[in-house]
Amino acid sequence: MTSLVFAVLLADTLRLAPGIHQAPLVLSQPTVVLAEPGAVLRGNGKGTVLEIRGPGSVVRGLRIERSGRDPDQYDAGVLVAADSVVLEQLVIRDVLFGVYLNTVRGVVVRGLDIAGPAGLPEGKRGDGITFYYSRDVLVQNNTIADMRDGMYFSYSDSLRVLDNKVSRVRFGLHYMFSHANRFERNVFTDNAAGAVIMFSRGLVVTDNVFAWNAGARSYGLVLQQATDPVVSGNLFVGNGIGVFFDNVIGGTFTDNLVAGNWLALQLFTNSERTVLTENAILANTFDVAGGGTGSYQLSVNGRGNFWGAAKRRGYDLDGDGILDTPHSPSSPLAELALNRAGLRLFLESPAARVMDWAERAIPVFDVAGVVDSFPLAEAPRPAMLEQLSAAPAGRQGGIPGQQAAGAVVALAGVLALVWSRKRTP
Repeated sequence: MTSLVFAVLLADTLRLAPGIHQAPLVLSQPTVVLAEPGAVLRGNGKGTVLEIRGPGSVVRGLRIERSGRDPDQYDAGVLVAADSVVLEQLVIRDVLFGVYLNTVRGVVVRGLDIAGPAGLPEGKRGDGITFYYSRDVLVQNNTIADMRDGMYFSYSDSLRVLDNKVSRVRFGLHYMFSHANRFERNVFTDNAAGAVIMFSRGLVVTDNVFAWNAGARSYGLVLQQATDPVVSGNLFVGNGIGVFFDNVIGGTFTDNLVAGNWLALQLFTNSERTVLTENAILANTFDVAGGGTGSYQLSVNGRGNFWGAAKRRGYDLDGDGILDTPHSPSSPLAELALNRAGLRLFLESPAARVMDWAERAIPVFDVAGVVDSFPLAEAPRPAMLEQLSAAPAGRQGGIPGQQAAGAVVALAGVLALVWSRKRTP
């Protein structure tokens, strides 16, 4: 076992041979650390394993393990406190926080494999990657599992988060007071929530998968006090609630698939100027709860959304691609079940179906719903559909109770049926 604390002061390049190297390691000046296969930087269970304070440093190919577990000190596998640092192909294990970026610019975090100790309660875990007052960071092709949150953002702007996979955490993305960031082609599965985005503006969320996030109150995506978000081309499949809108101002939600959730869309009436069009919304227990008048626009230029329920009940007699009658996706049963969990056991009963039919025929409940005046006759096919994995064993996201296994099989059949027709010449 070798000590490396002073070695970095003597050379610009540090090569680590296979074997265990004693931490902590502090890079106090610009340094390139190149690890051969089998090189391990192991802490003593106290503090941070690797601190990077030299701008422009590069660390590549190293296994990092055994940080302290003091949350007040943010003990981590890697602390980055310098600009223009590159972390590549690292394996990080047995740490509190994986990577902590503290007030930095121009950092690249690519190809990391971060996992916490299995079986720890949520309160004793840290986040996979933490961004604090940081800008212009690229986060790409990382895998994160068994941490508290996959990535936590606080006061960090102009970040690109691309092609990452996050599973078995609380929130895949936990996001506050951060602006003008892009999230593209990420996969968030088997979490309590795929992403929770709050108090932020100018976000772009495109071509991601939010699937199989478990529990009847789990979420694919939460948008809360978000201004001008663009959410396009994503998959929200098998969650408790697919997408949650609360005080979303000027939002754009287009070309997404929302399928197989207990509730597809929860729409609070405090949103403004938020457009939802060209989405495919099908095979959910309920499609919409809430909405109100004027908060959400469900069609633009004579085109709305594809609704599986509207397709079953409606017709396109003139062949223009738009169903001939408007569709009201809101359901009073969804409103009741959101606040009275005990009712969910009876939602598939014959009595519940009769009540739903009667309410649509002769409305009795005062439900502030939404109306799609131009429902689509055919479903748009999102490019990310091929990235949808099977549900984890025993976990079918938000589909409750004994309905789960059958609902997932039915969802697969519905998706295959909907798009197989479009591929047929």
